[in-house]
Amino acid sequence: MSFITSSEFSFLITASALLASPGPATMALAASGAAYGLKRSLLFFAGIMAGLAISVSLVASGVFLVIQQVPILATGVGLVSAAYILFLAWSIARTPPISSVTTVAAPRWNAGFIIGVTNIKAYAVFAALLGGFPLGLPHPWDLVFKIAGSLGICVTFDFIWLCSGNHLRRFFIRPRWNRALNISFAMLMISSVAWSLLL
Repeated sequence: MSFITSSEFSFLITASALLASPGPATMALAASGAAYGLKRSLLFFAGIMAGLAISVSLVASGVFLVIQQVPILATGVGLVSAAYILFLAWSIARTPPISSVTTVAAPRWNAGFIIGVTNIKAYAVFAALLGGFPLGLPHPWDLVFKIAGSLGICVTFDFIWLCSGNHLRRFFIRPRWNRALNISFAMLMISSVAWSLLL
């Protein structure tokens, strides 16, 4: 007997493709891993996960739809998200070489939470996933499966992004290369914000 139906499997594959793709949170995690290392970025990672949990809850409860009906509120959320990620990108671009990075404060839990809870891309993806995939499960298990599956995918792939950034550190010991890495990640973060706003 199969543990998962074809519709549930399709949902997980689609959710993986959408949630694991580059976006403000994934780029911020990769950049933090590269600039500050895995251990010093774990609180930042936890904050993003907590923020995403709030995001999917707002979508599931219908609050996100209400926000979307108030243009000034929706615009405000988008601007807060963009402004904070731009600030974080600027901070990462200015991070000193790896040899002296321990003297610089890494992003904390609250920084990650702000990114997670104001992530424009995440709201759009959660809305599409929760509303567009009838799984044939009885209420409320249909919604429970979608929320649990989405958050599980976020935790898994966002941690992979963080580890990937951390893995790049050993290739950029030289200050000039390290600076290039940090600036590149900062530019990718800015690009992901612009792309999310366009969507």
